[in-house]
Amino acid sequence: MSEPHEDDSEVLQDEEAILPDAVLMWFRFYGVPFDERTADVLCERAMLLYAEGQGQRYIEDHLIRTFSGPMAMRVNAPSSALSH
Repeated sequence: MSEPHEDDSEVLQDEEAILPDAVLMWFRFYGVPFDERTADVLCERAMLLYAEGQGQRYIEDHLIRTFSGPMAMRVNAPSSALSH
C-alpha cells in the first residue's frame, strides 16, 4: 500500500476551494452582498458542473452567464431554463 504524497493534500485543498471560490466570484462580479439562499442555489449548480468534470473558470463563467444578477435569483423569478 502506498503512502499519500505531500502534494496530494495540496491538490485536495485546491479542489475543495473550487466551489466556494466560483460562488464568491458571482457575488463579486455582480457587486451584491453575500446571501445564503443565493449561495445555496449557486453552489448546487456548481457541484453539478464540477461532477461533470468542469473546472473552476468554466463554473465561474457558467454561474455568471446563467444567473445574470440578483434579479435572476429572486424566488418568484422564472427559472433560467424558462428564460433561455
